[in-house]
Order: sequence, then C-alpha cells, then structure tokens
Amino acid sequence: MSIEVRELHGRDEAEAATSLLAAVWGTPYESAPIPGDVVMSIGAWGGCLLGAFDGDELVGVAVGIAAAPHSDTLASLIAGVLPKAAGTGVGRALKDAQRRWAAERDVARIEWTYDPLVRRNAHFNLNRLGVGIAAFHVEHYPPIPDGINEGDPTDRLLARWDVRDAAPREAVDDDATRAVVVLEEDGRGWPRLHERPRDRAWLVGTPADIESLRRADPEAGLAWRHAMREVFLAGLGPDARRAVTGFTRGGASWRFGVPRRPRPRCQARGHRVHSRRGLRAGP
Repeated sequence: MSIEVRELHGRDEAEAATSLLAAVWGTPYESAPIPGDVVMSIGAWGGCLLGAFDGDELVGVAVGIAAAPHSDTLASLIAGVLPKAAGTGVGRALKDAQRRWAAERDVARIEWTYDPLVRRNAHFNLNRLGVGIAAFHVEHYPPIPDGINEGDPTDRLLARWDVRDAAPREAVDDDATRAVVVLEEDGRGWPRLHERPRDRAWLVGTPADIESLRRADPEAGLAWRHAMREVFLAGLGPDARRAVTGFTRGGASWRFGVPRRPRPRCQARGHRVHSRRGLRAGP
C-alpha cells in the first residue's frame, strides 16, 4: 500500500472525511463523530485537516484545532483509519504528517485523549510515537452514542506529544524485576485486582480487546472500566505522586513508576527545600 497524506479541501473531501469517521465509529453519516459542515469549517479556517489516500481512496483522517490564535498546542480531536487499512502504517503516516504540520507553524505540542482500556492505542501512542501521559480524567466526555463507546463511561487519558522531540520510547520489559502486577485479566476475561504496594512499580494489565468484550459481555466491560479507574486514580491522583513510565513490550500492561518523594518544607517559614533527587523510577 502506497500512502499519500495531504490536507483536505472543499465540500466533497469534507463529506468523504465525515463518511470515513462514521464508518470507523459505526454510526450513520448523520451521527458521525464530527459533522461534515464542522469538518469543512475546521479545514477552511486554519485547522489541521489531513487525509491519507491509497491511490484515489481516502483510508484515514486526522482532525485537529488550535486552542487559540498563536497557541503552542494543537488539539488532535480525532483520527481514524478504515479497518481494511489497519496495521498498514496509515495511522503512523497520519500522525507524522500532523507533527510536520504543527512544526511548520511553530506549535510545540500536540494533545489528544484516548481510552486507557484500548491496548493497541496505548502501545501505538507510547511505544511507537513516544507520547507522555499528562493526566487521567474520569467521565471526560458526555455519553458518546456510537458503535464503540455507547453505554460506557468516558474515562480518558490526556496524551501530550512534544513536536520537537517526537521520538519513540523503548518499550518496558514484561518481566520487569521489581514491578508487581496490580491488575490483570482472569481466565474469564474479567479484571482481577491485586494489592498495590506503595514502594514498588506497578504493572497495570489491559483486556485483550475491550471493544469486543463490551459487545459480548457488557458487565465485564464495565468491571474493567471501574477497575482501571481505581488503579489510575491511585497512581495518578493528586496525592499519588506516580507517573506512567511506559507500556510493556508485549503490549498488555501500563507501567507506573515508584512514587516521587515529596519535597520537604521548612516548618518555620513554610518554604520548600529544593531537592536534586527528582523522580525515582523503579527498574
């Protein structure tokens, strides 16, 4: 497959982009994730509207907007690839083109949200692109009535991609010596939570295919949502002082580093005592 990625223009290409997004998200055209008129407006007024073509056929779309005039952040609203083109490099080509688009306009970073339960997205974002995890949000969006998200809480991670240093990171070994498994899949496809040691790195497992599981067993899918929420809040909550340090080489588990040490305060004046230690990540 020979892929060309370029900006989309005009009504016909906006309609084609909306049709593709509707197909990927399993909705009618009228209920597409982004309506055709909005897609066209984003492209016409300076947004990042990119299409990936295999010959004359549109097989992937990425849509982004800047938060404000002269913003240093591009918000990547959505990116989708037709199922028949999955695994062929179209997604990577779209993201690389989006990064070049941003760099040409002096944009420093690209941000987007994604579901921490979707294993392939975590592997792609962390191990292929090298993004960082900026935050975890519970019920980030209102209910999304499409063929993928309908009926499921919209917990999301905020990904942050440095345009000037967009290098893939090294995947974490699955058998990291001092990390302990705190969430894993049981033999029935349900989540199994374990004790979360305070002084050890964590491995946080993901379901093999959460989208298929939600269709086949909604209760199991919801159980995964709540189990993942519990662990991510414990790891990334305001008082947790952990950070996501990678996704495993086998593409199954998040890795949380050992908590950072809190900076001591001078009790007499309430000032912080600066430390040179920084983040202490587990091996």
